[in-house]
Amino acid sequence: MWTAGRLWRVLMAVAAIAALAALFGPADRWLGVDIGATGASVFVLAMAAAITWLATKPGEVFPEDWSLSERRGWVGLLVTALILLTFGKFLWLLSHVDPVPERIGELPGRNLISLLVVLGIAWGVCARVLARGAGPVGEDERDLRMRYGADQAGDLALALAVVNGVVLLVVMPRELLAWWLEPLVLANLLVGLLIFRNFVEHVVLVARYALARR
Repeated sequence: MWTAGRLWRVLMAVAAIAALAALFGPADRWLGVDIGATGASVFVLAMAAAITWLATKPGEVFPEDWSLSERRGWVGLLVTALILLTFGKFLWLLSHVDPVPERIGELPGRNLISLLVVLGIAWGVCARVLARGAGPVGEDERDLRMRYGADQAGDLALALAVVNGVVLLVVMPRELLAWWLEPLVLANLLVGLLIFRNFVEHVVLVARYALARR
């Protein structure tokens, strides 16, 4: 039987697979189909359907005993994982541009930037819909402790990444650092650190809830 939760998970799985096709699909057509463009279109449609379904049945998509924080944690984990993959593909494309762009309008992968924008909007809409449909299962002191622990883990991951970056700046030869220190590259790397920190936070939050249920 297709429950509300199962259908929503299927839609999100389709969106994730479509996003991967859009990110890593072959440049050449396969059986006459542009995998990348098709994946991007399917991703947008699947995300729109998932958000609509979540807005229609906000209290039935997740188990009734899940708190608002746990529901947001699972949604955030999926979205931040896709954002991290998209950002990684964007940096990979940027590394193949010579010379390094000096203006934002010259950056490659505009479709990837559009994908990031769609993911950000979808995340915000899902968070608002979940809050509206949480009902009596809101947040209590236990959820606050869970979120605080996840925040600390995210901050620790960010601090370690920054320390590693400083160490690399000290030990690596200047010629190897030239590309990384280009203004637009460095700016994107700083944004990437924030995305990584957010991803770690959601991984820890979901893991803490999963462990607490055992």
